[in-house]
Amino acid sequence: MHEPTTDTPRVKCVACTSVDDGLAFASDLTSASKLVDGPVSKKPVSNYFKSAQWSADGTTVITNSADNHIRSYILPPDLLDEKDAPHTLRPYHVIPSKEPIYSAAIYPFYDLQDPSTTCLLSGLRDHPISLVSPTTEAFITPHSLLYPSSLGGTHFLAGCDSLICLFDISRPGKDGPVSRLPTIPSKRKKIVGGGVGMKGIVSAMAVDSSGSGILAAGTFTRHIGLYGDTGSGDTIATFSIADTAAERAIGGNGVTQVLWSPCGRYLYIVERKSDGMLVYDIRVTGQLVGWLEGRKAMTNQRLDVDIVAVGETSEIWAGGTDGVIRMWKNPSHAEGGLRPIWEKHIHDGKRAPFSFAKCNPHVLTAVYRSDDEFRSSSDGKCIGDLLRAKTISIVFR
Repeated sequence: MHEPTTDTPRVKCVACTSVDDGLAFASDLTSASKLVDGPVSKKPVSNYFKSAQWSADGTTVITNSADNHIRSYILPPDLLDEKDAPHTLRPYHVIPSKEPIYSAAIYPFYDLQDPSTTCLLSGLRDHPISLVSPTTEAFITPHSLLYPSSLGGTHFLAGCDSLICLFDISRPGKDGPVSRLPTIPSKRKKIVGGGVGMKGIVSAMAVDSSGSGILAAGTFTRHIGLYGDTGSGDTIATFSIADTAAERAIGGNGVTQVLWSPCGRYLYIVERKSDGMLVYDIRVTGQLVGWLEGRKAMTNQRLDVDIVAVGETSEIWAGGTDGVIRMWKNPSHAEGGLRPIWEKHIHDGKRAPFSFAKCNPHVLTAVYRSDDEFRSSSDGKCIGDLLRAKTISIVFR
């Protein structure tokens, strides 16, 4: 790792969930049982955060947990005041589900001061896409949801098996999506799509925010597709990210996140079971520029990363399975392999996804523990002690 420089980040934890929240989650179930059919078990369960997202106004954190509950955490107004200990975060609202939540997306113009905007999309197995508060969309099984501000808050995108759909939130019910974009011409041909397109579950999507309106989509089968007009236009290109020099260096087993550089020239691709991230130059479709390495994310869990523009440069921040956050500066300059220039251990937990608040200098991290880790613990700790490791933290940069 490079030696620290004069602009080395300094981070401080200013808020986190209570150490008792692992068991406090069970208390959520009391009220949750009133919202779903049938009783909800109060037994301690293996639970962990699967994802955590910031609202657009930076006031709220929305989480998706292994107990199939969505929780919202509102940040205290005195978050950055000097205190001897971090603020304690507790759920403000809990939305229970009896089925696994595959994906969630927050309304792009979320404003805590305007209740009509405080809504989100959730995609459940064998259920309609639901706009929580209060309408529902036509049935589809989504594995990724994208609610981009470039669509004005009136439309959203859903990715499923070899298909990308555009929905209009003013058309709830059985009308279905306003457009369907198959990522292959036909799922029945022996040669998938006749050799054109990409087959597989669309697991990640992102729209270029520089103005081109290009939608990038990735699949668990390790393909990337580029589509015009925010996903409702023509297919620009598709390409595979398998069998590259990067795979031999950092691994990879299916796309879980795609991010655009602020300039719209580069695409950063995050995979499960990967020790890094791929960097592609989109001006030359399918050209691998290099890769970022040292992420410490050799797990099947989704570990999100985030990109932030800093003046004329940019940085990518990521958490690893070792509880360390890392930062790569100028990630587009990744010819060969680029290692992080800064890192800091901030969690004792085993997995830390990561997200920046775009409108303020806050960092969001969360800790995972898998079911296997609960069952295999041999250090004498009780289930309550292990549950305490499942926290989210707000870090000030």
